[in-house]
Amino acid sequence: MAKEENPFKNLLAPIKIGPVELKHRMVLAPMNETLSGMNGEVTEQMLAYYAARAKGGAAMVITGAIMGTKLASRYVWGRNLHCFHPGHIQGLKLLTDRVHYFGAQACAQITIGFGRQGHSADHHELVPAPTAGLPYEIALEKGARPVANAWKKVEHPRSFLVGQMTREMSIEEIHSEQKEFARSCQLLVLAGFDAIEIHAPHGYLEHQFLSPFSNKRTDMYGGEWRNRKRFLNEVTEQVRYAVGSGVALGVRISAEEHMEGGLTREEMIDLARDLEERGIDYLSLSDGGGYEEGGHLVPDKDRAAHIPEHGRDFKKAVKVPVIVASQHDPVKADADIGKGWFDISALGRQLFIDPEYPKKIEESRPDDINRCRYCDTCLGLCLAGVGPACPHNPELGREYANPEYMLGPRAAHEIPVPRGMLAGDMPCLDRPWWKPEMPYIEKCWRPFRGPGKG
Repeated sequence: MAKEENPFKNLLAPIKIGPVELKHRMVLAPMNETLSGMNGEVTEQMLAYYAARAKGGAAMVITGAIMGTKLASRYVWGRNLHCFHPGHIQGLKLLTDRVHYFGAQACAQITIGFGRQGHSADHHELVPAPTAGLPYEIALEKGARPVANAWKKVEHPRSFLVGQMTREMSIEEIHSEQKEFARSCQLLVLAGFDAIEIHAPHGYLEHQFLSPFSNKRTDMYGGEWRNRKRFLNEVTEQVRYAVGSGVALGVRISAEEHMEGGLTREEMIDLARDLEERGIDYLSLSDGGGYEEGGHLVPDKDRAAHIPEHGRDFKKAVKVPVIVASQHDPVKADADIGKGWFDISALGRQLFIDPEYPKKIEESRPDDINRCRYCDTCLGLCLAGVGPACPHNPELGREYANPEYMLGPRAAHEIPVPRGMLAGDMPCLDRPWWKPEMPYIEKCWRPFRGPGKG
């Protein structure tokens, strides 16, 4: 009897993003799982969490947002990984080793800051943002559905309900942060990541510069659209130059803001073209404008169904692969890829509840998938800073107790050399005391384009 053909041909087709080949079209979406240590270090539970998703068959594992500058690390609301110092390399290398061992590519999502959505440790320090005097405030009854009532579950001074007062970042500070951020991306290359994703959706700092809702500046980084997109364009260009061509580079953006006076779909499509011109290897699409507009930030089942449709518009505008989030139905995802709406399906909450979703698709067992119920218990617990848990997957948040996710014998993995560096300059990643001043980064630094080069 002939073996039955797998119906998910499009989902299972390999694809390249820049120099990186993915074995199929299903990847772990970036989520802040709040599993790092309090100082931004990798923990054993975090290693096991990512190992479970790699072992479950994800073609690429994308981390939650890593804080890419020292300043950014001071204004996180919970726990995020840090990468802005050579001392961070060793822990991150443990993470990439674990992911590679279980057969997935490793991608680091990295952010230059939370901006007005950040919180200082003592609540008395002004938060750096594009515009002064513009904290956010969440109106719980604003939409028909607060994010699974998660906002109401987290009534804490450092919760998402009310933001802190902001101060305006100076142009000198912006340039300094951009420079440090590109250096941090070089450290990610040394840690063994195959891809780097610049985090720019959901109302965080990169998004804030883009949006007329949160950017009221009157200098070269504010005002008309050409100036508002300058910050992210410069960051992308500098990171592309700094990391070289040995790793894939992507940018994640929101398809639109869904807020009065916010970013439109047309503006974001125009931005996507700019990013492609600056050398990105893929575009990742999410949706929504941030904490004040939570319904699209973490969509329910009905809103999630529309995100693949956004991909269709962006696919017409760019030639690089497009990643789209929140399409949990494998039949629809396969059909949408076949129609050319997007190229890669990013799964977040669905891989929380069932890390083996990709493996079950590969084995043509879609009926065995444990489907996400959109209850968002995981989100509420992450907001509280205790790490994710799921009423339908008791292992989530406790993967460290499963010996299946431990690392076996080390396999060789080639690390590309960042631009301006020779292979002989590579640090010994097993020496925690290795803390050079990294003069090679200064040698390769590219000057700013300056005003008017948009």
